[in-house]
Amino acid sequence: MEQLDFKGFGGLHLAGSAFGSPDNPSVLLLPSHGQTREFWYGSAAALAEAGRYAICVDLRGHGDSAPSPDGQYRLDSYIGDLRAILAALPNRAVVVTAGLGALIAMAAVGEGAPDLVSGLALVDANIWVEQAVAAHMGQALASRTMEFDDPTQIVDAIAAAYPSEPRPVTVRIMAAYARRDDGRFYWRGDPRALASGSLPEFESRLTDAASRLVCPVTLIRGSLNATVSSAVTEKLQALIRGAEIAEIEGAGHYATSDREDDFNAILLDFLERKAPRQALTFIEGSEPRILRDALGCFATGVTVVTTFNEAGEPLGLTANSFTSVSLDPPLILFALARKSANLAAFEKAGHFAVNVLHIGQQPVGGRFASRDVARFDGVDWAVRGVGGSPILAGSLASFDCRTHAVHDGGDHLIFVGHVDHAWFEPHRDPLLYFRGKFRRLHFA
Repeated sequence: MEQLDFKGFGGLHLAGSAFGSPDNPSVLLLPSHGQTREFWYGSAAALAEAGRYAICVDLRGHGDSAPSPDGQYRLDSYIGDLRAILAALPNRAVVVTAGLGALIAMAAVGEGAPDLVSGLALVDANIWVEQAVAAHMGQALASRTMEFDDPTQIVDAIAAAYPSEPRPVTVRIMAAYARRDDGRFYWRGDPRALASGSLPEFESRLTDAASRLVCPVTLIRGSLNATVSSAVTEKLQALIRGAEIAEIEGAGHYATSDREDDFNAILLDFLERKAPRQALTFIEGSEPRILRDALGCFATGVTVVTTFNEAGEPLGLTANSFTSVSLDPPLILFALARKSANLAAFEKAGHFAVNVLHIGQQPVGGRFASRDVARFDGVDWAVRGVGGSPILAGSLASFDCRTHAVHDGGDHLIFVGHVDHAWFEPHRDPLLYFRGKFRRLHFA
């Protein structure tokens, strides 16, 4: 198991754990309200054995993730967190989630991010929470915020909230708790995260989001679940085009843990049918993320491209769309997105520099890829050569160029530079970029 760190909405720290190889298809397992990521560890291990890369993440204010800085737990914040996590994964993930996590996933994907996922497996998903059910759920959530002297009291309290269902598995409940120095057990999270309760005010918004889902979806529930009826699940199925329903016989609210083997079998069947492990295919007009993932299979170096704006201020951005073009004359090129805020400056400058980063400059690569930061602060740079563009000190190689030509490249412009000066350091290893992550050389 590998420990992961993600940056969520507003840069909030989110804790994760991964099972399996990142080269395999990704499955993101997101807990519900009051749960921590350990709830999914059994399923994550099974997914890894089946050739999947399983990532479990704590919601904000839960487990090892940071609390919301303003103490508020808005749906939009959770949505921003999920989208940030999905964008950071090496390939498009199937999201497996329950309860509140299911609502977050439907909103995040249905409201304009269909290319971030390859499928959704939603457990106990319910947009239309009735008053009696909400009160019932509130009782269960309240038991999580209490302190206990003995682990069995925790299980007793939660089981009392679901008297008609099978007794919950102790280890899954206990994962959400920690022990104080005085020996008492307490819920491992921000109590304010539970205080937000259900989200009935978003019913119309979530209904609309569910109706816009176009990815494969399966709706899973325990047949004895008193909080999510079969009628509610069928109502949701009617909203989502092509959605399936799978019931786990004899299981209740804790179907994923009470009948873990049955749940894993249903999940793996869905994955093999709807998100198979064989190669994905991109056809013009299909989702652009598939093409992006395919292009990400080509490992590249990492560069920071620099110039000055009309006010004489240095500009720079991380780019891996760099290549040599010609030795005579000496030409190189890089591609810059048309939507880049720096595009006009590079067009007007008439010169630029390309700085190839070495393995020790990964923080520099991350900084120049970040938004809303003063990218040159704390970075050693100078003006060298005829072109006079910023050269980053200590780079593996730097090329000072005059703009030779600018060509149309679809949603990018292609800048061809005539190299006036070049400097390089032959004793360092390059920083690499492969499948959405920084990498380093492996010597056989």
